[in-house]
Amino acid sequence: MLEHIINIGLSLKPMGAKIAFIALHLNEYLSPKLYKDFYWPYLKEIITRYYEEGIKSLVFFEGQHEHHLETILELPRGWGVAYFEKTDVVKAKEVLKDHTCIMGGVPISLIVTGTPAQIDSYVKDLMEKMKPGGGYILCTSVGSAPRETPLENIKALIEAVEKYGSY
Repeated sequence: MLEHIINIGLSLKPMGAKIAFIALHLNEYLSPKLYKDFYWPYLKEIITRYYEEGIKSLVFFEGQHEHHLETILELPRGWGVAYFEKTDVVKAKEVLKDHTCIMGGVPISLIVTGTPAQIDSYVKDLMEKMKPGGGYILCTSVGSAPRETPLENIKALIEAVEKYGSY
């Protein structure tokens, strides 16, 4: 299936595609050995081939990916964006700095159940750790908040990003 997956992604290039979204569902459940032997070589080939063709990847590393972070260093520098759901983005930045852009870091549970003050404090602390050197996109750990999310919390997140995220 490797060539089929690569060809599907590359077929979008003539239409102007510059980024490929890849969602991973299995990485959390594999031991490092199984991941490196049976999963990573194929994912690495897909991302590398896209990169060589001028398409960057936005990979959603669902679940815990901390025990696989070093494998990402096998990709070409600047290959794309590693979007982490549960992985500690501060630890990811320590491993991947100057190599891979990191995305994520804000638990959706904080936005749904926290207070504006808690959100402000969390974002301030996170940005103090992640902003130096760049290469970080702050966002929630999953794509969207439920309808019941307090609007003042969404506003608090936006204001905190504007306050602590700019240089």
